[in-house]
Order: sequence, then structure tokens, then C-alpha cells
Amino acid sequence: MRAVADRAGVSVKTVEALYRTKTELLKATVDYAIAGDVEPIPMLAREPVAAMEAAPDAAAMLGLHARHVRAVNGRAAHIFWVVEQAAAAHQDIASLWAEMSGNRRAGADWAAVTLLAKPGLLPRVTQAYAEEVFWLAIDPGTYRSLILGRGLSPAGFEAWIGNYYEKMLLA
Repeated sequence: MRAVADRAGVSVKTVEALYRTKTELLKATVDYAIAGDVEPIPMLAREPVAAMEAAPDAAAMLGLHARHVRAVNGRAAHIFWVVEQAAAAHQDIASLWAEMSGNRRAGADWAAVTLLAKPGLLPRVTQAYAEEVFWLAIDPGTYRSLILGRGLSPAGFEAWIGNYYEKMLLA
């Protein structure tokens, strides 16, 4: 809390008044990183999601989804790693990690349902299969592995996810 207060140029009491605990501050950081702003708009009510829902076919939706995954993970993948690592030692952060994992599952479920309503899919694509494909694509670990481990640029990551979607889902 001291480091955050110093960086913000405010007192520790100000930070504590806004975020009672370190976990609440971490949650606010996660929310900001995912959304890219502090607007109280749920992810499923945001413009990128509306664009994916309005996409005319599976290929267009998946291209938009790859761009969205790049943007979110570009802001949040490293923070997700911090939360995941801290969850093992702190029960309150473990609860935050469980909530984040639930949100990720909901995102994969939403994407699969949205995708299955679009033309242009391989005939073998089921709800469960599409959820698994999205689960891996939106995993912050996938982003970190390809960016840090393989040296892809963010644009290279987006292209990789687009190719992955094409091979796994498109006719």
C-alpha cells in the first residue's frame, strides 16, 4: 500500500480508504487491466463483444475475437500470473483467482455459444469443443508463453490465435 500511495502521490490512508485491503486493490488492478478503463461496464456489454455478436460469419467473429484476446492479454496476462502465484499463499487471493477463473470460463462459454450461431464452422464443432478451443486461446499463460517463450510480438500472437482458430474451427 505504501508503494502505491507513494507512486500516486497520496497518503497510505487515502489508498486504504479507497481499497480497504491489498486484495481489493489487486482486484481493482485486475479489473482495470481486463477492461482497459475504469468504466463500470461489464465485459459482455462492451463494444468488442457487440462487434463479435454482429459479425456475419464465424471467420469474421474469430478475427475480432483474436484481436480482443490480444488486447486483454496484452494488458492483463502478467497481472493474472501475479494473482495465480499469490493464490497459493493467501486465501483471499485464492478466492480472487477462483473468481477470475470463473469469469474466464464464462467468457469461453459465451464465445462458443456466439460462434455456434454463425455460418462457416467445421461440421464437427460442438459447444464443448468450441469452449475448449476458446479456453486455451484466452488463457493468459498461452499469451505469456508465445510472447515471452517464443518471442512473438503482440501482432504475431494475434496472427497465431487467428491461425489456431482457423485450423480448429473453420470449414
